[in-house]
Amino acid sequence: MTGYYVLVLFGLIFTHNLMTFLTAFFAFIYLCANLLKLKDKDILKKLLINILLIICISACFIFPLLETFNFTDYQVYRKGAMSTKESFIESALDLKSLLYTSDDSTLVFEIGIPILIMLFLSVFAVKKVVKSTYKKEYILFLLLGLLCSWMSTKYFPWKIFGDVFAIVQFPWRFLVFANFFFAIVCALNMGIIIKNFKFIDVLFIFIISVLYSILLMEFIPLSSNTVEIDKWDLGVFTENKTDVLNGMGKSEYLPVKAYENRDYLLNRKDGIEILEGNVIIQKQVKNGQNFECTVENSSEQTILEFPYLYYPGYCIYINGTSVNYFESEHGFVAISLPNADTFEINITYKGSFIAQLSKYISLIGVLLLLIYMFFINCNSRINKFLKFKTNMHK
Repeated sequence: MTGYYVLVLFGLIFTHNLMTFLTAFFAFIYLCANLLKLKDKDILKKLLINILLIICISACFIFPLLETFNFTDYQVYRKGAMSTKESFIESALDLKSLLYTSDDSTLVFEIGIPILIMLFLSVFAVKKVVKSTYKKEYILFLLLGLLCSWMSTKYFPWKIFGDVFAIVQFPWRFLVFANFFFAIVCALNMGIIIKNFKFIDVLFIFIISVLYSILLMEFIPLSSNTVEIDKWDLGVFTENKTDVLNGMGKSEYLPVKAYENRDYLLNRKDGIEILEGNVIIQKQVKNGQNFECTVENSSEQTILEFPYLYYPGYCIYINGTSVNYFESEHGFVAISLPNADTFEINITYKGSFIAQLSKYISLIGVLLLLIYMFFINCNSRINKFLKFKTNMHK
């Protein structure tokens, strides 16, 4: 199963950064609770192998992220860009939101009747839990579930911890983990209460689940007036950080200079802008991430800005020779032209050296994972065969 855990965890990294951060936070708590188990060399070895495989497979995401974080300036990395302590606290839930969803609410935060009922079974299961081998895990997951539920509400002391967790954006994200922890507790409760699990028990639980799903359907809004995304109007810019720019969220992933010049970004033409100097543009062709043009420079100091936001990884060639580029004051790719001459300029995006190297590391990581899973599977089959052979001799 080890290899499958790797697939789940590295998949989470590609899915959502913030949820990965929270998962790592709770995984660390679980690790601390089971620290003594690391004395087992086999468990420690598997843990280190899993960490190495996750890093390798996720390298094509992690390493470019670290590169942009350390060597570039994007709005998303600035404090308060995603959310502030104040906006984070304001989005905390009332206790009633965990139990009841009003008719005018567009989001459902309630924990749900099935989970609450199965959690109530803990009262009857506690005696057997105390005597069981999974007592520590049961108590840990129950406490973590209660903690996460509390952390999703305004009753948690967020005024003290708000600065640390503001990056999470919304306290109700903790409900995802609350449901995960509660699900384990509920499953154990049912296993203890229902001693002889028969077909009638499965049927009963199935019917309850279907009925509950039908009830949830009323929370799904249906509308025939939805506007297709390619017909959206461009957003209106204000100083309010929570205003959305259509097609770009809050624009937090823009370079800082582009973010601060969003009106320029909206009104800019899809071609070369002459920032300094005097040139004659004979032709320019843009095809996605490829751009080519011919310009005649008649000025000693010439700076051209191209219709690409500034990110690492562009390759720019002037008359076949690679040249460096820089970020314009508007957050776009820009170059300085040599003195008077006619130039053929070609631009393509290949990704930075770190980004390209990371792809190969991820590919190697996938191959290593497949080899590792094959080895584990073969080893398991061999052990089963040897055990079977030993029992036959007995």
